[in-house]
Amino acid sequence: MKVPKTLLAGLLALSTTGIVRAQTVIHLTGSTAFRASTHIAIQDILQTGWTAGYSGSSLNGANQAIFTGHTKTNNISVIIKTSWTGSVGGVQTVSQQIPISTWLTNNTPQSTTGTSNNPVFYDPPYVPDVCMSDGYQSSTPYPTPALVDQVVGIVPFKWLINNGAAAAFGTHTNITPELAQALWLNGSLPLALFTGNNADENTLIFAIGRDADSGTRLTTFAESGIGVFTAVEQWVPTNSSGILTANNSAAMTGQELYPQETINTILYTQGHGGYSSGGDVAAVLKFTGNSLAAVGGYYLSYVGISDANNALAGGATELQWNGVSYSTNAVQEGRYTFWGYEHLDYRQNYGTVSSLGKQVADQIAGQIFATDAPSSSGLLYGSMHVSRPTDGGLVTPSYGN
Repeated sequence: MKVPKTLLAGLLALSTTGIVRAQTVIHLTGSTAFRASTHIAIQDILQTGWTAGYSGSSLNGANQAIFTGHTKTNNISVIIKTSWTGSVGGVQTVSQQIPISTWLTNNTPQSTTGTSNNPVFYDPPYVPDVCMSDGYQSSTPYPTPALVDQVVGIVPFKWLINNGAAAAFGTHTNITPELAQALWLNGSLPLALFTGNNADENTLIFAIGRDADSGTRLTTFAESGIGVFTAVEQWVPTNSSGILTANNSAAMTGQELYPQETINTILYTQGHGGYSSGGDVAAVLKFTGNSLAAVGGYYLSYVGISDANNALAGGATELQWNGVSYSTNAVQEGRYTFWGYEHLDYRQNYGTVSSLGKQVADQIAGQIFATDAPSSSGLLYGSMHVSRPTDGGLVTPSYGN
């Protein structure tokens, strides 16, 4: 496959040599689905001796992290801060220059293997310089000003049903575009539409998922035909402590349509919102084994590969997409089409990112593109034998005439 021109330009810009001693700070946000690959790439572009601190229990899965060190190319002294908000939120905050309030402070405890940080302390709000996005900027509500766009990898997704649902589905573990559209437009469907069994007509399947800042949601709604900007109905399981999340894993006792919420000044009505993290969706799929008793049905959702692995380990079950099971080969050869391109974006001629910051961003993009995409997050761009022109667009071969 051809290397994107923007990426070639970025890599060529790195060919100059020299020693730079002034410290450069970069603020990177965006796709939670690709954070593992991005964190790995950051480590790989830095010289031995880099240090890191992070929130939570895993560096590559952390929602916020800070890396300090010197780049292998050009010896740039750099602090890289990441705060993952979702792809669409990343594009919005970078293109519209909206501050984010969850950047770890410079004095966050760090070490050469990474130090978990609890409690977390944040800097004052700051506009992000760079974002990772699971979709094209043109697929978001924020197409201008046009960002420098570098396609760096492939990000696949999976459909999952929650812990406890496998026996009810039996061998009918498949979802189609028609079922996805009907489920998310209505919020629930009878299980019988999946199994063809009239005994399942009174058991319901409920839609849960991500908020409108999510690239996972953007890719899902584009691929399935739901529509990127379509108003949907998503549920959320609850218990006596409130909404069920990764940090509130007590047994569910009920559910409600996702509450009305405001994200980056935009109001989303009840049901149209969703979880801000794929990790929370994975947790819900694991922790709702009593959903049939609690609400009379089961949950179905969409997640990236790393979050899917977490949910599957906790008892969730994977569905086929249009009769095809996920595999690396099925994605590369075009049989499994639930995937998108991963992008690294920043503003070209204005905004907060400096010239040195752009060099470091290009180094991260180049590292993901060449080596680090095939982590738990995705696949190498160059490994694909098919391509598509847009999010959810027609998948066609990239070989032959």
